Amino acid sequence: MRIVLSMLFLGVVLAAVGAFMITIATRQLSRVNEGHHLPMIIGRFAVPSPSKVTALRVGAQAVTAVAAWIVLGATWDYLAPWPSLIGTAMTLVAAVVIPVVAITSAHNRRLRTPAG
Repeated sequence: MRIVLSMLFLGVVLAAVGAFMITIATRQLSRVNEGHHLPMIIGRFAVPSPSKVTALRVGAQAVTAVAAWIVLGATWDYLAPWPSLIGTAMTLVAAVVIPVVAITSAHNRRLRTPAG
């Protein structure tokens, strides 16, 4: 039980590190593309991503994937796999999707012109 909790803690810490990394990378990407809309999920950026930002994004996604794998391994139960799978999906969503969508939405909202 102690090892399971330690592994779960490690997975959560790695997910937090991944979320921090993806937040930094997305903010840098937002600054590089100032004045241009950012694609929300899939699309091309008006100003290409610098290689350091791309490397940071890929690294963040790799760290988050490892975190999700650790969470899955720490919580897996063959008789009831759904809670483990849901926890793993939530690890990925919380660490990658939420920061990217929040920063991209804020960036794109600033670009809208006032009506009138």
